[in-house]
Amino acid sequence: MDAALDLFVERGAAGASIEAIARRAGVAKLTVYRRWQAKEDLLTAALEHARDPDAARHAGVPPTVEGLVTSTAELLSSPRFRALMARVIGASVDHPALVDAYTARYLRPRQEAVAAVLRQAVADGLFPPGTDPDAVQDVLAGSVGMVLLAPTDLTAAEVERRLRALLRLAGYRGPATAPRDVAGPSD
Repeated sequence: MDAALDLFVERGAAGASIEAIARRAGVAKLTVYRRWQAKEDLLTAALEHARDPDAARHAGVPPTVEGLVTSTAELLSSPRFRALMARVIGASVDHPALVDAYTARYLRPRQEAVAAVLRQAVADGLFPPGTDPDAVQDVLAGSVGMVLLAPTDLTAAEVERRLRALLRLAGYRGPATAPRDVAGPSD
């Protein structure tokens, strides 16, 4: 799994052949083919392997907006995660089955969990009455996309500051805490 994930991050789906993965893992090709019929199956399994195994219970999404902001900022500030997501997005043209599997097994459950957190926050009065949680989620997803496309790495504190600013623009009334590791007042 580690060999497959490493090659996918380094070379993309095209460069992560079964042969190259077997060579990197120090096993015979036949060993790999016995378990996975296609490269997309192996790469999908490697993507799942990369996730926190405890995260499967709740799609890796903390149950509060505050936890969501912090965990998302930490994830988006990881250079390896950013490289991995760039490879997943880049695979969409030539390896749609890989992206479909990633979407079904990771992205969609995470989106549903985020939607539940936002619906609860609206119900708890942390957003103005009538706030559309789906619209808030769309704004956050757009921000995540922009962070993933940023030409430079951002720190967790910078990403957290941006996410908190967006939430405040959407009317979020949660704790006005400053992001970790950032001196000065919060935005």
